[in-house]
Amino acid sequence: MGIPTAPEDIDEAYVRRATALMGIELTAAQVPGVIENFRRTAQVAAFVNAFDLDPVTDETGPVWRP
Repeated sequence: MGIPTAPEDIDEAYVRRATALMGIELTAAQVPGVIENFRRTAQVAAFVNAFDLDPVTDETGPVWRP
């Protein structure tokens, strides 16, 4: 199974694989909350990605250099 394409496709198996790749071990009690947070993040990302930017009027912000 690959990367979920919709928030509702994020399930325990995906969360377990993703957190294992990051070296994070979850307890059974933590999994439902992590699934919900992954789904919420996917919803926000979909909203942001759906917003079209105009290449003329929408410009990137300045780069901060210390």
